[in-house]
Amino acid sequence: MVNEELAMTIKWGKQRYATSTIQPGSSGHSLKLQVQTLTGVPVHRQKLLCKSVWKGTLKDDDTIQPNGKSSLIITLIGNADVLVEKPLEERPLFSEDLTPEELWKATRPQHMDTKEEDIVDIIALQKEVGFERDDGKAGMYQYNRLVTGLPQHQINDMLVRRKKQLENNKTDELTGEVAMTMGMEIRKGYVNSLAVLPNGTIVSGLDDGHVQLWRRGELVKDLKHPSAKVEHVLVWPSSTNHNSGLPSFVTAGDGCICMWSTDGQQLTRFGSYPGTSPSSISMGRISNGQGGYITCLACSSKITRQIDPHKFRLVPQNEAERQRRRAAEAQEQMIQDELNSVSKNIRVFFYNEDDQSNSTAVRQDVITPDSTEDSAPITNLLDMNGRLVCGDAHGGIRIYEWITESNNTVRRQISHMQFRGSSIASLAMVQEKHLAVSIQPREDTGIQPSATPLQPTRPRGIYILDITQATVKAVLDAHKDTVQCTCPLPNGGIISAGGRMDATCRLWNSIDISNAIQATTDESNEEEEVKVLTDAPILEPGYVFDLQVLPDSNGSNVYGIAAARYNVIKIVI
Repeated sequence: MVNEELAMTIKWGKQRYATSTIQPGSSGHSLKLQVQTLTGVPVHRQKLLCKSVWKGTLKDDDTIQPNGKSSLIITLIGNADVLVEKPLEERPLFSEDLTPEELWKATRPQHMDTKEEDIVDIIALQKEVGFERDDGKAGMYQYNRLVTGLPQHQINDMLVRRKKQLENNKTDELTGEVAMTMGMEIRKGYVNSLAVLPNGTIVSGLDDGHVQLWRRGELVKDLKHPSAKVEHVLVWPSSTNHNSGLPSFVTAGDGCICMWSTDGQQLTRFGSYPGTSPSSISMGRISNGQGGYITCLACSSKITRQIDPHKFRLVPQNEAERQRRRAAEAQEQMIQDELNSVSKNIRVFFYNEDDQSNSTAVRQDVITPDSTEDSAPITNLLDMNGRLVCGDAHGGIRIYEWITESNNTVRRQISHMQFRGSSIASLAMVQEKHLAVSIQPREDTGIQPSATPLQPTRPRGIYILDITQATVKAVLDAHKDTVQCTCPLPNGGIISAGGRMDATCRLWNSIDISNAIQATTDESNEEEEVKVLTDAPILEPGYVFDLQVLPDSNGSNVYGIAAARYNVIKIVI
């Protein structure tokens, strides 16, 4: 009986196969081969069950023992159909099985047909080029604790649309829509000043002393200015990329000027004259006469020392006290005269760009007012292609340049103009060779005899000046309050920001400005009035303290605008 073959009946669903036998002691694998011959079910898909002979499913290395049985009834579970293995690219895709980057690549054509050459990259505003720009959002949302904005794919689509308009010779205009808000609305410190580094990072200076660096929609650094307030931020002018050891930007405020590297390291600092604080700073580059350049940092001061109204409250009782009173009053008057003199001076520091440390001034120059004229405190400084433009509280505008002769740098004044009855509120360079000036009416201004007089016909206007001819070429007049900030645009236009009684930002078209300037230049009748533009659309940010252009890092003429509005930064595209 031991060597007799066992009869087998294979049950497979509704089918039965009873024509097969097996030798006792055979392996499970040999039985599966027989079953495959009968049913066509491959070995690797078979599950064979026979409760009276083995437990569970039959394994390949199991030995079949009849246990006194003369026949076996075996149940087969398995499928004989052969599945056709398709290549990976032909198989269906399930979003649950894809990585975020694979999902972005798979769904990108559904909402955007942007080609690589059409991509716009404003570094402060946009995420890295790739799947991070598809955030899957349909509207404004919170990126992180400090940033709220439109979806990245929507921002990119809007910028690419503007780029294509430029390529089709159409005028590129800002949409006026706020794409992102950076900062905390409930923060006590206001954003006083903005700057944009060559690598696209926004630097903001706040009046609580903090200096913040923003990049790719995130706060990457939060630094502390040495003093309690930051009023000015400027980019260090250089044609090369900054490394961590070279100055990248300058902050000024509350009696202190500080230089920083790109990674936020404080390189050096120096203070202003005691009792004063920087009222304005500017930076530029001049030739050293040997094929290189010298960096110039100009700084003016405002008086911050307050007179104690109760200092001389007590009445002297004897001659000794009266003498001490006269001495104290004379000393106080001397201090005020000295501070008043300092507020009219401009300190200029020169830095050698060939020096790798580049944070120690090689020499200084102090520009003092003409003693024969009625001078006034300096309110604004501007670098204009290596020339220093200085505006004062009596409406005076002086322009200086430095010339290198026999290894000596000589300063000379090339222009002097005055808006009588006004104070200079802001300065900006427009279309490379014109100066945009906003003024604030003031009654107690003196007359500067050597200055070319300019008529302030529009007390809230922006005057476009030709500095070589000392003439007004056009006037932009649409604000109801003094223009506090003027931002030149890459296309030759201007964005202007009015004071708190106006609380608007207006966009001045470059073509309109050019036509107004050209019309005045071509006018043969000298008595003809200067062209006045009054039509400029209002942009979203409203009342702001500073404006800066955010360029496309890929080199196109598409741009965004960063606006300092109270405690936050608004980015308009």
